[in-house]
Amino acid sequence: MLLGLSLSHSFAQFQTAGTSRRYTLAQLAAASGGAVSQAGTAWQINDTIRLAATDTLSITTNETIQVAPLALLYIDGTLLVNPPDSVKFTAQNTAAPWHTMSFSATAGASRLRKTVVEYSAGVRINGANLQLTDCVFRRNVATLTTPAGVRSIGNGAISMSGNRAVVERCRFVRNSRSAIISPANIATSPIIRNCVFLLNNTENGNYPQINLGPGIVGQTILIERNLVVGSLATNMAGGIGLSNLLGGGGVTRAEVRGNIIRNNRYGITVTGANYNTLITRNLIQDNNNNPNANTGGSGINFTGNSQTGVVSRNLISGNLWGVTVLKSGTSPNGLLISFGDLSSTDSTNVGLNRLVNNGNGGTVYDFYNNGPDDLKAENNDWGTAVAADVEAHIVHRPDIATLGFVDYLPFRTGPLASRNAPALQAELYPNPARGQVSLQLPGAGPVTLTLHDVTGREVLHTSQQTVAAGRVILPLGAIKPGLHLYQVTQNGRVATGHLVVE
Repeated sequence: MLLGLSLSHSFAQFQTAGTSRRYTLAQLAAASGGAVSQAGTAWQINDTIRLAATDTLSITTNETIQVAPLALLYIDGTLLVNPPDSVKFTAQNTAAPWHTMSFSATAGASRLRKTVVEYSAGVRINGANLQLTDCVFRRNVATLTTPAGVRSIGNGAISMSGNRAVVERCRFVRNSRSAIISPANIATSPIIRNCVFLLNNTENGNYPQINLGPGIVGQTILIERNLVVGSLATNMAGGIGLSNLLGGGGVTRAEVRGNIIRNNRYGITVTGANYNTLITRNLIQDNNNNPNANTGGSGINFTGNSQTGVVSRNLISGNLWGVTVLKSGTSPNGLLISFGDLSSTDSTNVGLNRLVNNGNGGTVYDFYNNGPDDLKAENNDWGTAVAADVEAHIVHRPDIATLGFVDYLPFRTGPLASRNAPALQAELYPNPARGQVSLQLPGAGPVTLTLHDVTGREVLHTSQQTVAAGRVILPLGAIKPGLHLYQVTQNGRVATGHLVVE
């Protein structure tokens, strides 16, 4: 996870004068001596350029900026991008990517909005508290062919270190390795919110789509309301990885809230030591696209020692393993993660996870405590009202004497009263939904839609008396945004699933 960033190159640089000047693209081209030029409707960056620490480049119109092979954009000053629709930084030749857009610690006032970065070795943010909003990062690479041969440059579409960058409403699609990465040896605490991560790690190496190291003491890493989706073509890619492999420094605090994490090699993993993690209100589903259960497949995995945290209000289903906990190393401190403790005064430590239908090799593994520490997992829904069935879905001390005990009593029986009713073939769309949803049903007849939030509380119960051609539209009313469990009932048959309300 170290940033392999080497900035040596064969280009002569153009550097702005450092006179506190505010440039437009046209003014930068006029001053650059050919390093920046205009070609038709596009701008071209033909050489490495550096924006001096006191200077500003402002782009407020829609532009396409084509960058020469291996050219770098050094931002020591302030880059402000705020177009009506988009500013696209792309390669002059997509088969020969440009190098990087690199922000130094003096570029902290930079703001990028509606900016596309593609066919490069990505963006590097070193010490600058950059803000990225409504941006797109796609098809960026981790290796470049230089005159000296093929060189590894880094392994993230965004590589950040020593900062608290904010990344909001951005899309990361088909980048060669991780979409966002921070190093193992420099504390970094980003805020990553309302973003979409699709099919990253096209190299299919051992990289999660979000890949973060230790955080800055006193600043919480926040990963909130993101969509993180993998595919069979990238079956080595994980969803979200948090780690402190070196174990030094103070305790890293991280919160992973309200994300949808699907179809990755694993959902969330926390590795190493000195991490305190809150994982809550996430949908962690079908992270099983690599069939090798020995190398992944956990909905949530904790590995290491000296970790604390709370896991609550999550829906964890369809993974090769629901939750796995593995103590490693020689530290006497274990993995003291709580999955629900009704005696706790912590308002987040309430359980209310739903762990169902996780397993591999024909066996259900909703929870595997593969370490010596006893764990609390009270007040969770295991998809059954029978304690013996819950016990059968958990691997702990009653199964292997050297393992810690998982205290799962009392448990919840879940919000669905009709689990054993005949199945109803129903399609609910759109999903995510806003304002209303459509139901496609096999035939006519009264239909009822019930929604429960992730705590199991019923938030909607609505009925429609007639269905025309098997289709009905049902209003969602004033349902709060978030993840919900739905139940559709018609003619004594039941369909269930998950609905995201925007």
